[in-house]
Amino acid sequence: MSTTPELQPGDTVLVTDGPFAQSMGPVRAIDRERNRVELVVQIFGDDTRIDVPLDTVERTPGA
Repeated sequence: MSTTPELQPGDTVLVTDGPFAQSMGPVRAIDRERNRVELVVQIFGDDTRIDVPLDTVERTPGA
């Protein structure tokens, strides 16, 4: 179950669907008008910004 209405920049989220599924990282920005969230994930050891649909992320417990 998604908890996206509670998301704030800085929250850590898990991507649950799509090519970045199982990636985890902090939220950088939320665009509720476009239903997108920008977060930073590690790809090949580098911090990479990705933009994914809001309904494909879940806030991680304790974040």
